[in-house]
Amino acid sequence: MRDVETVRATLERTAEAISFSIGSVFEDLEKIAGAVTAAAFNARGVPRRSAFHFLKQDLADFISQHSGVIVGAGIAYAPGSLAEAPHWLEWWRAQPAGSSGEPRFVTHDLNPDSLNYYDYTSREWFTAPSASGKPVAVGPYVDFGGINVNIITLCVPAPTPHGTHILGGDLTLAKLEGVFLRALQLRDPSVVLLGPNGRVIASNDARIASGTLILDDDMRRVEESLDVSPGNPTRLPWKLISLRQ
Repeated sequence: MRDVETVRATLERTAEAISFSIGSVFEDLEKIAGAVTAAAFNARGVPRRSAFHFLKQDLADFISQHSGVIVGAGIAYAPGSLAEAPHWLEWWRAQPAGSSGEPRFVTHDLNPDSLNYYDYTSREWFTAPSASGKPVAVGPYVDFGGINVNIITLCVPAPTPHGTHILGGDLTLAKLEGVFLRALQLRDPSVVLLGPNGRVIASNDARIASGTLILDDDMRRVEESLDVSPGNPTRLPWKLISLRQ
């Protein structure tokens, strides 16, 4: 018979590892958000994009520093907050592994009359932190506007006199799964890292694929359930669950 206490201890260790890894990303993203807020308050009137020229390097350094989990990062400006354009989004993606180049800029179609219009203001990764004023992990969801894979966006609000901008860091489920499996080091029982929308973030069971909705039959087999970040469930609303055979 499996040692339930050992499984619980393993889940606790895994939760701590995930929380620490993601927590450090949030902390560095919050530092950049603080610089954005300061720059906006120091600007005279409605700022121009040049007031935030430091972001390109700051975000490139951020992506490099957290390359173990982060594949991209950027800022979505509050509507009407810049002098040049009613909407503006700046996002960068890491170059392929082994490349020494700087992150590449991701182009989004921000023309409302275009068939390919990307309305970032309606996306959960923008609306959730804007409404709550708090950092939050959003997803997993398919990033059709960028790399067409399942990602999670870590979102941090940057309040300014002209609205709340959102800083975000993207991580793919594949990279997060690596953190999960290295911490878990367990093949039995089946363990799932579950998002608040019922989607699987990572699993040690090949039958339960990342990015899919967990089945009702699986939920009826839940043996242990543990919040990944019990001290701050709003920021990281994930659970680890173990399943009976």
